[in-house]
Amino acid sequence: MAVDGEGRDVSEAAPWGDALYRNLVERVPVVVYIDSDEQRPDSLYVSPQVEDLLGYPPQAYLSDPELWREQTDPDDHGPLREGWRNARERSVAFEFEYRMRHRDDHVVWVRDSAVPVLGDDGAVRYWQGVVTDITEAKDAEHALRRSEAEYRALVENLPAVLYRVARDDDRRTMYVSPHVETALGYSRQEWLEQPDIWMELLHPDDREPTMAAHDLHNETGRPWSREYRLIASDGRPLWFRDVAHLVRDDGGRPLYWQGVQLDITELKLVEDELRKTRDELERRVAERTAELEEANALMSLEIGERRRAEEELREAEHRYRILAEQIPAVTYVWEIDPPVGDPSQQYTSPRIEQLLGYTLDEWHASPGFPLTRLHPDDRADVETEMLRTESTGEPFSMEYRYLHKDGHIVWVADQAILLTKRPDGRPHLLQGVVLDITSRKDAEAKAHSSDLRYRDLAEQMPAVTYVLDLRPGEDGYAMTYVSSQIWELFGYEPWEWADSSGWLATVHPDDRARVIEASAQVADDGEPYEVEYRILTKDGRERWVHDQARLLSRDGIGRPKEIQGLVIDVTDAHRAEHERSEAEQLYRTLVEQLPAITYVERPTPKPDESRLVYLSPQAERLLGYSTEELVTDPGHLGRMLHPEDRERVIAQNARSEATGEPFDSEYRVIARDGRVVWLHSRAVLVRDDAGSPRFWHGLSLDVTAHRELESKYQELAGRVFGDLGIPAE
Repeated sequence: MAVDGEGRDVSEAAPWGDALYRNLVERVPVVVYIDSDEQRPDSLYVSPQVEDLLGYPPQAYLSDPELWREQTDPDDHGPLREGWRNARERSVAFEFEYRMRHRDDHVVWVRDSAVPVLGDDGAVRYWQGVVTDITEAKDAEHALRRSEAEYRALVENLPAVLYRVARDDDRRTMYVSPHVETALGYSRQEWLEQPDIWMELLHPDDREPTMAAHDLHNETGRPWSREYRLIASDGRPLWFRDVAHLVRDDGGRPLYWQGVQLDITELKLVEDELRKTRDELERRVAERTAELEEANALMSLEIGERRRAEEELREAEHRYRILAEQIPAVTYVWEIDPPVGDPSQQYTSPRIEQLLGYTLDEWHASPGFPLTRLHPDDRADVETEMLRTESTGEPFSMEYRYLHKDGHIVWVADQAILLTKRPDGRPHLLQGVVLDITSRKDAEAKAHSSDLRYRDLAEQMPAVTYVLDLRPGEDGYAMTYVSSQIWELFGYEPWEWADSSGWLATVHPDDRARVIEASAQVADDGEPYEVEYRILTKDGRERWVHDQARLLSRDGIGRPKEIQGLVIDVTDAHRAEHERSEAEQLYRTLVEQLPAITYVERPTPKPDESRLVYLSPQAERLLGYSTEELVTDPGHLGRMLHPEDRERVIAQNARSEATGEPFDSEYRVIARDGRVVWLHSRAVLVRDDAGSPRFWHGLSLDVTAHRELESKYQELAGRVFGDLGIPAE
């Protein structure tokens, strides 16, 4: 029952009548339906929006009860059938999310909500429902899940120990990656439950200086970088390179240390031997040879890349031309006042013949020919709107009728936007698209006789529909219609949303400004809007809603006057998305706050290439190249390697690619500004369930400071030994 602010019944006096309910049902951005009360229900009514959603008109579902089930994804049949059975047996609201196949075979995710409608005897007469397209939300949800899984896999497959530790004396572990068990033989649970395990495992010879350094860094907050030994569970001493930095909150207060530990035991064993085998003469010869090889390789690479780019450009041009000419709509370019003597830039895609029966030559036989094919009743309105667009450059958007070559009427939706202006600022070129909407217009005409049914549909769908008068002659908006579901969903009577102040009073204070801004936008330009916000129910609970609205009518001078909207409760979906977002953020933070570069790359038969699919942002801070530059350029590895290290690193890379064994090496690269940076890189091969190589997950630590300190130490030792007359080894 619709009542006013004093509780009086005003339903009989409503100015809109049953036509409003028909408009509400047919124009809300969802599919409304009525099903029989059976385990395999028959469709008694389906609203016209189903054709936009799934590709078939309503009559197809009414004449073929199996069509809806045939379009449902086979993997969802069982759960959907069980959910429907439970709802019928208990006579409670039904809600389920599942996949359907559009007529053109693409997947559409829907949220199906229905409530039982009872007769006077209390028995269920039929089920009233609404189907909402949630494909975009599901795509975002799946992308979030993929992102979370990718970051989780990156963290847990890196060939290093990633950790977070508290800023306390014991270095209490807050998080540690699974590789700790591989590296030291202790489980993650042992690290988390024993606060001082790291201190207990320090080698006796390293404990005192390492703990002193730990205390100093805790006090100063300076980045931590140290090499020391830990005792593994089998008693072996293992060398680790440990790098970490202090993470702070937005106010600069320290939170925790985040770092990475690399097992460098093997590197320590071979380090001295590698130094002794270097010969200065061979180094100079190798350096010169490498420079020549690099120059040849760069020249060949540049030529190959240029040819590849030209070929890709030709292919892209061909693809876009095919796309423009084969989409199920007519695309066109509209040139305003083309200069006399210049070649015209007008364009119409070949689809015009399929739409109206005229060939391109016939359609462009004379500049005014398309206007002659307009329906006589629409011609004046179309020409007026065209003049407005040509004068102002504002978008053109109309629905009108054409006369087909064989004489029948074709309804079209025509939209165009400005592409370019002339030097004097006047509009020049517009680009547009013409869609055949004849079937929709026919369906609207056929639905004219079912007004009473639409009223029931609008009042019984599991969502709140409303009509808002933007210009009632006073400040604020007036709600001219609010469906009765507002009481069932949120505990309010329709009259409590009688105007904008009543509606906004139920909006959560933190969301109110954003909602006011969105509603003001549709009042200004009439463009549809979608916004999600929180509503405070009558009993004080918070519920998340999805509010969609679009223009219903304009006033006498063309300003937006009425909008029609739909409010759907999405609290459960919003809560699940929030939980997934928090999980994704945790793993992203672990990766992007490490004091090291993490990366994921595809296996490649070319050992001097690195085909990255992910690179953490630390790379830009360390090397000066953006992540995009390095990800899009597979040849960056060969160019950046120091000439003295290139042959050795490429050989190691080739061996790892061939055998699948972990890659572990220290080498130099040349940063963008010419600096020499020492990196310690380690990567492991991750395989799929069938055992096939999939990705290399790796990590690179900046060990430049360590190398420079080592070099200074050797130089100093050489001087001391020389002064004492002792030959330096």
